[in-house]
Amino acid sequence: MSALTDFDLDETGKIDLTSIYDRPDPRDYYQTLVNLDYRIPAEGEPVFRQVIEAERSARKKRSLKLLDVGCSYGVNAAILKHERALPELFRAYGAAATGAMSRRQLVARDRETYRHSAENAELAVIGLDPAERAVGYAREVGILDDYLTRDLESEAPNAAEQALLAGVDLVISTGAIGYVGAPTFIRILEAADEKPWFALFALRMFSFDAIAAALKERGYAVFKLEGRTFHQRHFADGKERAEVFANLDALDLDPGGYESDGWYHAEFFFAHPVEEDVAPPLPGLTRL
Repeated sequence: MSALTDFDLDETGKIDLTSIYDRPDPRDYYQTLVNLDYRIPAEGEPVFRQVIEAERSARKKRSLKLLDVGCSYGVNAAILKHERALPELFRAYGAAATGAMSRRQLVARDRETYRHSAENAELAVIGLDPAERAVGYAREVGILDDYLTRDLESEAPNAAEQALLAGVDLVISTGAIGYVGAPTFIRILEAADEKPWFALFALRMFSFDAIAAALKERGYAVFKLEGRTFHQRHFADGKERAEVFANLDALDLDPGGYESDGWYHAEFFFAHPVEEDVAPPLPGLTRL
C-alpha cells in the first residue's frame, strides 16, 4: 500500500488515487481509504434505501436494477445488495485479514463469501467505471451483477451496453460527479427503456447545476436535500485542503462549518420524472 504522501493532486485538486482504483484486487483501495476515514457509502446507505423503497412503492415493483456510476470495486453493491457494512469491508481487505494471500486465494475467498451473503435478490446492481480490473474483480466474485467500462462523457454506449442500460430503474453515485458530468447522465437516460430515478451525491466543491439543468430539460423534477451534508473522507494533507478551499472560493462557497472541519462534504440530489406522483423519499428535499 502506498503512503498518502506518495499521491499527487489530480485536475480537480484532490489527491490522485487512480492507482488504487484499478488494481488486480481491492486491497490497496480499502487499505488506503481506511486511512482517510472514507465513509460516504456508509452515510449514503440509509438515503439510498429510502429512495429504493420509495421507487418500489411508486412504481409498484419489487425488483429494481441499479446503476452505480463510478462504482470501483462495487462497494455500494456490497452494502446495498449483499448487506455488508463499510467497516466490515475495511477489515476484510486489511493486511491482517488478507496477509500474504495471492489474488487467486482472495478471489476464492470472496466468491465463497458472496455466494453465501445475505443477498437481496430483488436488487440487481450494474457498475459503470472505466477501471476495468476493479469492476472486473467485483463481477468475478459476485458483488456486481454486470458492468460496463465505457467513458460515457465522450462516447455513446455500443449496442450491448445500451441493452445493459435499457432496464435501469435507479442511477446512484457517491463519488463520481466532478469526474463525470451531464453527458454521462444524458447518455444513460437516452439508453433507458423507462426513465430511471436518480439518487446522486456530489461534493460541494463540484457544481451540480449542469446535471440538474440537463435532467430538467428531459422532463425531470430535481431536488436537493437541504440542511444536511454527508462526509466523504478526510483531507489527505494541507495541500489538498488548500486546493479544495480554492475550488469552493471559485464557486463563492464558504467552507466555514463544512470543509473547515477537515472533511470533504457532499450534498444529496434526487430526481424523478415529472409525470410521476412521488412522495418525497426523505424529509428536507427542496425542488430546484
